Amino acid sequence: MTVRAGLVGYGLSGKVFHAPLFKAAGIDLVCVASSNAAKVHADFPDMVVHPTYDDLLADSKVDLVVLSTPSELHAEQLLKALAAGKHVISEKPFTSTVAEADEVIKAAKACGKIATCFQNRRWDGDFLTLRMLIDEDTLGEVRSYRAHFDIFRPLEPGKWREKPGVAIGAHYDLGTHIVDQALTLFGKPDWVQGDLIAQRPGTEVVDTFHIRMGYNSNELRVDLCGSLFPVDDSTKLCVHGTKGSYVKRFMDIQEEQMRAGMTATDDGFGVDPESNWGRLTVADGEESVSSVLRTLDGCHYDIYSLLKVAIEEGTKPPVLMEEARMTMAVIEAVVESSESGCRVDF
Repeated sequence: MTVRAGLVGYGLSGKVFHAPLFKAAGIDLVCVASSNAAKVHADFPDMVVHPTYDDLLADSKVDLVVLSTPSELHAEQLLKALAAGKHVISEKPFTSTVAEADEVIKAAKACGKIATCFQNRRWDGDFLTLRMLIDEDTLGEVRSYRAHFDIFRPLEPGKWREKPGVAIGAHYDLGTHIVDQALTLFGKPDWVQGDLIAQRPGTEVVDTFHIRMGYNSNELRVDLCGSLFPVDDSTKLCVHGTKGSYVKRFMDIQEEQMRAGMTATDDGFGVDPESNWGRLTVADGEESVSSVLRTLDGCHYDIYSLLKVAIEEGTKPPVLMEEARMTMAVIEAVVESSESGCRVDF
């Protein structure tokens, strides 16, 4: 079986973060829904371009709908795709609210189709490396986990991400990625505390967040920070366990490569430069031993490779609806905490 995808939206996300991955995952991109056919044809001269989302849903060739659209549209578009008998994956955030996520989960179970979320950052090289260290017990029991997702993004007036609205702000954008990563590693927290602020001069939306999650069973503290303000945005991971520590600077290379025009089938895709490798320090008696650790190769296309298998074989998708819902629940708790100034029991 060949899984055939229809991509909805051909802005930055559709063009840069989705289209370059399909071939490596063995998925055929058969059509795009876009109001700018010329932009699509500049990259894919023979591509079928539908003028509307409804036209794409009516295309019998489409097995999988890929939503690369503004956040506030995700729930409605997820539900329409499921009603049309299609599998569907949405950009993050999965939905704008937990209540909307519950609607989508109910609809997907009723029709027997997959609804999932594009949490591609689970396949960042640094995150794969950290998962390996945790799985191999190299770090022991993790007690302190600090992750950053910072991007220097000067104010861009007029863009939809810069206008106040539903599910707008760095916590819904960058935050959903690193919340998902933390939940993947450690599961549901006992409490959540959040601080949401706007730091760029003239901004109308949240562009900086600090999220703290507590796990009372082992005194684990998770700190997640993200901002569009820092000029030096190189901080990434600082993880301390009972046996060792892993510290990594610099973001995964895949986004930078795709922005430069690479695809996932190109040589060197996802390969972290040696200058960006992290440092592993492990306890050796009363001393410690430190070394540079090669970053595992990143592979964002694996979210589509695994989704293809799920569609073909009826197995679980790589990102479960319930996991996407949990991320939204944390984000809602962060908003509540930031407004009240108090921790929110989770």
